[in-house]
Amino acid sequence: MRKTFALIAAALLASAAAPAPAQEVTGFLTLEQMQEAVARMRDQLFTPGDAVPGWNRGGADPDAVLREAGVDRFYYRIHGTGGDAVAILVDRPLASIVPADWRVVDTYGDSSARVENPVIQFDPLSDRYVMAVRAGSERRGGVDCISGIANATLYERPGRAAGPDDDTIPLFFRLGLLAAEGQIVCTRYDGDRTSGWRGRNFTQDGRRLAALDDEFERITIIPAAPIDGLVVHRRPPPQGPNGT
Repeated sequence: MRKTFALIAAALLASAAAPAPAQEVTGFLTLEQMQEAVARMRDQLFTPGDAVPGWNRGGADPDAVLREAGVDRFYYRIHGTGGDAVAILVDRPLASIVPADWRVVDTYGDSSARVENPVIQFDPLSDRYVMAVRAGSERRGGVDCISGIANATLYERPGRAAGPDDDTIPLFFRLGLLAAEGQIVCTRYDGDRTSGWRGRNFTQDGRRLAALDDEFERITIIPAAPIDGLVVHRRPPPQGPNGT
């Protein structure tokens, strides 16, 4: 499983929620403004922290467990702060997985690009928008590493009520993917199939990428089912005057 895909969703949601000039809110940015926004996201999400000794030794291997269970019969559910994402370990055209009435809003990358150990993940950005990303992965010792996204699609689910940040999501879909270009993220998992797994993110030389972590995350294996019923967006609880 590649919880690391949630870093793109985190970049989108964190950036969309941050204070921004009026041009960014309306979605009209100059090239310079877009470059500045991408740089801010990259700094926010990918600035490394302290090195952690032994970070890449002894981590759990959820993918091995899922493959043994059967990748055509079981999926991952990633339960996080913003909702439930779904990941599958088969490389199929997105059109064969998503409901026929989901509308394509934007695409990124090359859907025909070959990747090793492919995975597709569906992340809810709001009740209305879902992001699907596809990439390859590599097992390095006790961690799983991803180096870039092969392709991604932003979908709109018909009949869903518009959320307060929906106007900015198509813009930040593109900016978030640009911010993640060239980044290699390795995830160490701890746990088991019974209790679920949690992941911590690192650079490839073992420095923390804590901004990508979700303390509420829990990854489990569930029976395969239609994607629309599995991808669930949850609004975060309202914050108090002190941000708590």
